Amino acid sequence: MHSGQKSHEASELMNDILAQVATNTETNRNAGNAILYECVKTVMMIESETGLKILAINILGRFLLNRDNNIRYVALNSLSRVVNDDMSAVQRHRATILECLKDPDVSIRQRALELTYQLVNSSNIQELVREMLNYLIVSAPEHKAALCSRVQPLCHCPKFFLILLKGLCCCEEVCSVT
Repeated sequence: MHSGQKSHEASELMNDILAQVATNTETNRNAGNAILYECVKTVMMIESETGLKILAINILGRFLLNRDNNIRYVALNSLSRVVNDDMSAVQRHRATILECLKDPDVSIRQRALELTYQLVNSSNIQELVREMLNYLIVSAPEHKAALCSRVQPLCHCPKFFLILLKGLCCCEEVCSVT
C-alpha cells in the first residue's frame, strides 16, 4: 500500500502538492512528461479530489497530442484504466482518441480501438460504431474477425449491421445473421 492509498489524511496532504506539480511541470522535455505521468498515476491511486482527477485525465488527453508514440501509448493505456472512474472526463477526449485510430503505428491504433469500445454508450453508439466500421476497412486482415465480433453486438441500427454484412471484412462466419 502506498502513502495516501486508503488514508484520507495522507491523501488530503498530497492533493495540494500534486495539483501544483500537475499545473507547473514543463512538458517540453521527456523528464517533465515522466514527472507528470507519475503525478497522474498517484492522483488516480489515492483518494484525491474530483477536480484533481479530472486534471489528471486532461493531462493524459494532452499526452495523446504528443508526437512521441510511447507517450501516446502510455496515455491510451492509462485512460483505459481510468475510464470507469470518470467516464465523462475521458469522453471529453473522444475526438483525440478517435484520431488515434488513424495513427500509422498499429499499437496506437489497437490501444485506441480498445478504449473506443470502452467509451460506447447510448448517446454516442452511432458515432463510435461508424468510426469502428471505418477502422474495419483499413485494419489488417488478421484483425478483421476479432473486430467484427466486437462490433456486431453494438449494431442495433440496421444501417450499421448491413454494412457489416456487405463484407467489409473477410469473415462472413462472424458477421452473418444468427
